[in-house]
Amino acid sequence: MVVTKVFCYKCGSARESFEILCTKCGSPFIIKVSGSVERRIQDNYDYFGQSFLPMENPTPIVETEDFKAKLEFFSSTLSYKDRGMNTLFSFLIKSGYLKEGDEVSEDSSGNAGASFSLFCNMSKVKGAVYVSAGANRMKIRQLESYGSTTEEVKGDRKAVETAAMNCGRKYLGHQYWPEFYDGFRTISYEINQQLPEMPENILIPFSTGTLYLGIYEGMMHLLQNKLIKSIPKLWAIQPEVASGMYDFLNGVKKEQKRSIADALTGVLPLRHEYIASIIGMNGRCETVSEDEIRMARASMLHFGIDCEYSSAVTYAALKKFDLENNSLLILTGHGIKNISLI
Repeated sequence: MVVTKVFCYKCGSARESFEILCTKCGSPFIIKVSGSVERRIQDNYDYFGQSFLPMENPTPIVETEDFKAKLEFFSSTLSYKDRGMNTLFSFLIKSGYLKEGDEVSEDSSGNAGASFSLFCNMSKVKGAVYVSAGANRMKIRQLESYGSTTEEVKGDRKAVETAAMNCGRKYLGHQYWPEFYDGFRTISYEINQQLPEMPENILIPFSTGTLYLGIYEGMMHLLQNKLIKSIPKLWAIQPEVASGMYDFLNGVKKEQKRSIADALTGVLPLRHEYIASIIGMNGRCETVSEDEIRMARASMLHFGIDCEYSSAVTYAALKKFDLENNSLLILTGHGIKNISLI
């Protein structure tokens, strides 16, 4: 039987209700899973209620002469974020926190906003997505097509978050709710079922760290059940110009800029200290240049794979660090999302 617990990663206090930060110390919550790994992926979530998207349809893994890649853009909004919204919205509705007609808000550079908007539509709630000035117009048009409104905010990423949090709607910021990143555990279960053995390296696009956390927790669950011998090295890949986590780990202080990999914002993750401890034990954080990202996306087209720049960072790192042997790329979004940038 699978059991999940939500608690503060700093002081260990349990979440009392639906607060997004610990009432004792103000830190964010994490979610931990224990118990057996169930073959039916949905059964690995004890808080899961209504299934908006089926969990039993894995995204494909393709193998080329150069690499293996898990195509996360085989999803409803062409982005992996649908996994996290699926578990988050299911939890919020099952628990009674979210009801038909509620007004809810989110802050997003695009992919999370699009997924949030689609799930608002399916949940029959009214969504408002707060975006930064100059956000990807293709992604904004996508999320608006699902029915949510957008509110453009001048200022940095924190200003956008603050506006969404204080707008008077129920705030569903994907960084804060651990049930969102917990949806990415499904990726680990699928990899375990799809491949005869785990790759040595898994290369993951990294921004706020939610994808990294989810994959790590899934791997830990598999390890606890002795379904894998060890956790692969989990690489957190960031653009050089937007590398908040890398800079934190290496004592670098610089202004974060907008990358062509626009989904990777360079913000310091909400749970950066916790993620730093995971990277120290099980991973590595590295950066790639804007030119390396452009070249990587162009090269992947030769293999028939059209991914967004924010996914191509993984292939850029594969080449930069000579990781061709036994590595898996996580490709998070489809290239059509970057048409306006090409």
